[in-house]
Amino acid sequence: MPGVRDFPIEIEHPVTDVQAYLSSAGGVRPYALAAADFEPLPVGEDRTDVLAFVNEVPADELPPRFAVAFGEGAMAQLRQWSYRGVPPYALRIRLRDARWREQESSEAGFGWAGRRAAREAARCIENDARPRAYVKRWPAPRTAAFSPPGHYLPQGWTSPVFHPVRDVHIRLVTASACGVFAIATADFEPLPAGSDLLFEFECELTDSRLPHEYAEAFELGVHETLCAAGTGRLPTAAVRVRLHDAKWHPVDSNERIFIEAGRRAAAEALRCQTEGGSPVPVDHWPIRGPRPAEA
Repeated sequence: MPGVRDFPIEIEHPVTDVQAYLSSAGGVRPYALAAADFEPLPVGEDRTDVLAFVNEVPADELPPRFAVAFGEGAMAQLRQWSYRGVPPYALRIRLRDARWREQESSEAGFGWAGRRAAREAARCIENDARPRAYVKRWPAPRTAAFSPPGHYLPQGWTSPVFHPVRDVHIRLVTASACGVFAIATADFEPLPAGSDLLFEFECELTDSRLPHEYAEAFELGVHETLCAAGTGRLPTAAVRVRLHDAKWHPVDSNERIFIEAGRRAAAEALRCQTEGGSPVPVDHWPIRGPRPAEA
């Protein structure tokens, strides 16, 4: 992030087609799919009114309450990084496209998607990068009158072969004054050949078993690593990740540790792709540095 005395930063170029996707597979999370542009917004003299939201998805395509929740989520995430009431960037958030499902979508889900989109836009601004994609082909609009914007993907991209990797177990536990605690077990499998998705995260754990912030952090670490091994914007292969077991600690767990757990899980799944075999059972990996066996 920029220095806080510089807030708000006036970005020079828009960040377009920032996608946010929540899968309802697993039955514990709402479905939401959205794409937004984050555009430069002129800064007024008071330097506080620097965020705006515009919804371009018609009401017969997306219920207005979902659009409002997306905008509120995105702006809440940006305001969370404020310094003395000033958000870090002067931005207009323009919701360009969205999909929802009966009985599977909620305002909370679209608020969650808005926060995701804001985090991804901030990453792109700070690293001069393109936003990471979740979808190869977007589902058809619900109404024929809606003409959604195009979503950029390199022509001819196809997913390489990805072999299922079951029960990738990650255990990050240290006992100290500032302890660390994250335990997770996930399966990695290829998405079906006809799937419109590039990446899907299926969470089977309710909030009572794993707070949704930690599940989201684990997903972020997985997706980040798969994209880093691919093109940066696209994952190395079209993959579904199923988180089916996890443990956390009310004091020693945090989002940063579960992001690291997700990174380790994805790295182990990729290692199995290149070297073959099953995941290596590991009782304890340090937060940084090689595995104990490789030291």
